[in-house]
Amino acid sequence: MKLQLTICLVLVAACGLVNAYNGDGQPGCKTQEELDVGIYRDNWDATSYWKCETLNEPAIKVRCPDETGFVDSLKDCVSWDDWTWEKPVAPPSEVDE
Repeated sequence: MKLQLTICLVLVAACGLVNAYNGDGQPGCKTQEELDVGIYRDNWDATSYWKCETLNEPAIKVRCPDETGFVDSLKDCVSWDDWTWEKPVAPPSEVDE
């Protein structure tokens, strides 16, 4: 019984990882909403974020000041003492490749 429970838990965890967003978070800046929000987390680099400036132009990468990391829920760079990991989410649109 314990083995079956363990296998079930492993499968549930694996399904959660498969469905997790793993892109870098760069928005395509294809909607007015993306321009209004303006900045998005760089999911691969906590010391930077993406900034939408022009409609239909890919976002540009902006670096946080030294000794800080970007927190998406705050849309700001904060000291590492205040930084917390947040689950990555896909931007409203992505860059066409």
